[in-house]
Amino acid sequence: MHTKRRNLIYFLFLLPSLAGVMLFYFIPFITAFYYSLIDNMVKRNFVGIKNYANLFSNELFGMASKNSIMFILVTVPTGMILAFLITSALKRAKRGKLVFLFLLLIPLVIPSGTMIFFWRSVFDVNGVINTLRYKAGLSVVDWANNSTSFAIIVIIFLWKNISYSIVLFWSGISRIPDSYYEACQVEGGGSLDAFKHVTWVYLAPTTFVVLIMAIVNSFKVFKEIYMLYGGYPSASIYMLQHYMNNQFVSMNMQKLSSAAYLMFLVLGVILLVIFEFQKKVTDSFNDR
Repeated sequence: MHTKRRNLIYFLFLLPSLAGVMLFYFIPFITAFYYSLIDNMVKRNFVGIKNYANLFSNELFGMASKNSIMFILVTVPTGMILAFLITSALKRAKRGKLVFLFLLLIPLVIPSGTMIFFWRSVFDVNGVINTLRYKAGLSVVDWANNSTSFAIIVIIFLWKNISYSIVLFWSGISRIPDSYYEACQVEGGGSLDAFKHVTWVYLAPTTFVVLIMAIVNSFKVFKEIYMLYGGYPSASIYMLQHYMNNQFVSMNMQKLSSAAYLMFLVLGVILLVIFEFQKKVTDSFNDR
């Protein structure tokens, strides 16, 4: 009787959170699936997977998907490598570790509006770079409609989000005892051996967490692009979130829902593959 009463109390404390999840996540998730199976919001005729099939022949969706995939392929590995190298350098530093770590965390806490104001002052038509180019006798560049706009977004994203990966790597690498590296050195191992048999083995779980979070965070770049260039940027930086946001503004809920569900399924499969691979890697280390 005491156990049932205690479980009831636990459930009552969880009830507000469960209600919030149902109201703001589960119900909209199911509703969006219904929208993806109808022709429009007026007649609401059932069309099956027609909306999903139409996505593959939609030029805007294809361009947005291509840009989003390219952005992930560029930012995720680049961000992880830079974060690991910076973390390793901090680990070897004799002094000033906490100071440098604090400075690296500043971009993570800066509000997006402030950050965009800074980068706009740098890459605007009348910004710092164009001012310097003009004084040097060079032509002014419209960065928003230039082929370098993709590189600019990559730079802004890495500057904003690499700190998060550094924090995760720092927490993982700090848990590796120095005695393991000393033992590797006594056995005649070099830096490469220490990385292969010590760092990678004990940092593998953290690395997979960083990978997953980097992929998830890469889908949040829409906010920065939207604040910089609006809902219709140049073709090279038109992302999936732009496509879905514009469908929402046009009240094309069936196209928005089908695109969102397709992205959810693809992202879910990718994360599932990563989890399975991480499990195999972890099991192989435990069998050693």
